[in-house]
Amino acid sequence: MGLMQTQALLARLFTDARLRRAFFESPVATAMDFGLGADEAQTLAGLDRREVADFARSLLGKRALDARKALPATARALGTDFDTLLFDALDGPPGPLRHRGDAASLTALLAARAGEPPWVGDLARYEMAFVDAARPGVFFRMRRFDWPVEEMARRLMAGGQVDAVPRHCVGLWARVPGGRLWWRVFLAPQVG
Repeated sequence: MGLMQTQALLARLFTDARLRRAFFESPVATAMDFGLGADEAQTLAGLDRREVADFARSLLGKRALDARKALPATARALGTDFDTLLFDALDGPPGPLRHRGDAASLTALLAARAGEPPWVGDLARYEMAFVDAARPGVFFRMRRFDWPVEEMARRLMAGGQVDAVPRHCVGLWARVPGGRLWWRVFLAPQVG
């Protein structure tokens, strides 16, 4: 078998649900699309669908664990829905910055949809700013939020409940070369 083509196909089978479906509908043709010969493709066609699916699920579980580490307050807020929403947000195999990419995909999904709790998109965007800031080099980020995200994250991480009302705020994150990260969230004055 062409080792590189076989490895590429297996890696995609375990991480790309669409390709997995296509492969099990037409295994020989899909394998040949990856550059494998007819005999090699026929050998891979013998893969057990359930075993491939089980292994793919275990890899998704690892991705979910890593995303929970990147977005811990968001994970607490969503509870058991976190994994389901993450899997909905993932599209294909992980990219080169897998941990960041998976967290960013979930954050984009949460920010784009109206869900429960209503502030979870803002919370994920707040945590994502820290994920982005972890990369080396100069960094500046400013984000506007509709909810008091810093207070909510603190409560969730302390094991408390969030009973928040909308309150606009702006978060700033900055780092100069070789310096430490500086961040601050400024709450808008309360009206009334």
